Amino acid sequence: MGLRNFLNRRSLQAEEPPLAVVPEAPVVRDPLTAEQLSTEQLADLDAARAELLQLAAEMGVESLSACPRDGSRWQDNPETIRTITAVLREAHLKEQLEEQLSTEDAGPPAW
Repeated sequence: MGLRNFLNRRSLQAEEPPLAVVPEAPVVRDPLTAEQLSTEQLADLDAARAELLQLAAEMGVESLSACPRDGSRWQDNPETIRTITAVLREAHLKEQLEEQLSTEDAGPPAW
């Protein structure tokens, strides 16, 4: 058998059809509307949004996109907003620390 035949030969076994993967449908929760939230919950949501907006302004973030797995709106959940704020704050602090360390490592110019 020549090299060309060896490379072009096919398995004699019956090819199995590919497995069909059916993704599980996401559970879609109804987003909380202003009518469903109490005044305390609305105040908590507004406070969480204010924290995120303040941090975003400090960092220079112009847009933010997130997609929860359950189909709900992250903008309507104070816990999610606070989690995103914490992640951004941690990344911002890490970036500041790395910048500070890099300027300290540079030191004065060697003449």
